[in-house]
Amino acid sequence: MLDIRYESSAGVSVALNSGVYVGRPNDLFSREWDYKIGYRALATASRGARKVSFKAFFADMAQADVFRRCADADMQKGMPGTLRVEGWFQRCFVVASEVDGIGSDFFAAKLTLVLLDGVWRRGHTVSFEPFTASSGDGEFLDLPYDLPYDLGAPSRQRYFDGPEWNDAPLRFIIYGPAVNPAIRIGGNWYKAELTVPEGGYLVIDPIAHPRSVTLVNMDGSTIDMFAKASRGEGLGSGEYIFQPTSPGTQEVDWNGSFGFDVTWYEEEGEPAWS
Repeated sequence: MLDIRYESSAGVSVALNSGVYVGRPNDLFSREWDYKIGYRALATASRGARKVSFKAFFADMAQADVFRRCADADMQKGMPGTLRVEGWFQRCFVVASEVDGIGSDFFAAKLTLVLLDGVWRRGHTVSFEPFTASSGDGEFLDLPYDLPYDLGAPSRQRYFDGPEWNDAPLRFIIYGPAVNPAIRIGGNWYKAELTVPEGGYLVIDPIAHPRSVTLVNMDGSTIDMFAKASRGEGLGSGEYIFQPTSPGTQEVDWNGSFGFDVTWYEEEGEPAWS
């Protein structure tokens, strides 16, 4: 059975193919571009929010209540939930439920959702550890044998295999302690002029709405650090904090004094079939 879930803005996850059954909805595996026609060309092409509908069979009444309450609470607060399909996700609102059949312990309904992001995303996370020895650390580098050479310092150049088809947004979690963290991926520097305290971490999120740079302290308190992140002269300037990565293997470099996770996101018009 296809794994489909609605996750509320408060973090409550409701399975939609266990107790509630939606099968494999056609509308979720369809795609559409918004476009304008120019002279022998497309003047514009983009993918915006779109409305989808599909039928659901509710066999678990308690689960039906949880789903309704979560979906309506998100609508009332204006905070979208997240629809997850086999590892792919997209923000959404559940805008309608039209009941078209009621039994003693079940009911059927047509659900209408608005998918907000225009694309489905799937994240891939790669971790980079801080370096534990510098190039001058003789004890670390010296071999225990009387040979005419010693080990060199570990390379500070790293790599990750990025997207295959299109550019991909990058999300960072930088772990403290870190002073003015700077990371180079491909030809772009991701920099922030701030200090991440020990036990805290910095989240750079290009797919949040709005995009965000947030410091999380050890006690869980948060501080908006958007103004401290380098945006250069914008996209393609070589120092833009939200620069997407190009397809292929990406070179990564930083001073090694801190560790971080980088997540790159596949973006597709529909969840992948394979």
